[in-house]
Amino acid sequence: METGILKAIDLKTAAEQYFFVTVQRYADWILVKSLQSIKPFELLLNQRDLRVSAHHAVAACGNQRYEFNDDTGGLITQLSAWAG
Repeated sequence: METGILKAIDLKTAAEQYFFVTVQRYADWILVKSLQSIKPFELLLNQRDLRVSAHHAVAACGNQRYEFNDDTGGLITQLSAWAG
C-alpha cells in the first residue's frame, strides 16, 4: 500500500492542513484516506481531476486544492501509473 503526504488548501481562507494518506483505485475513482486516527480525512477524486507530473500531483474540487508532494512511500509513482 503506497503512502504519502497530502496538503489540503482551502482556497477561500488559504488555510492548509496536512494528512498522512493512502490511496485506492476504484475504476475511474481514487479514494484518499488518512492513516491517522486522530486526524480523520477521506476524499473521493475522479481520476480525470488529478494532474500528475514527475514530482507531484494536484487536484481541485470546489474551494479546495489537494497537493501530493511526497513520493517517499511511492504515492506519486502509483498515481502516475494510474494516470497512464
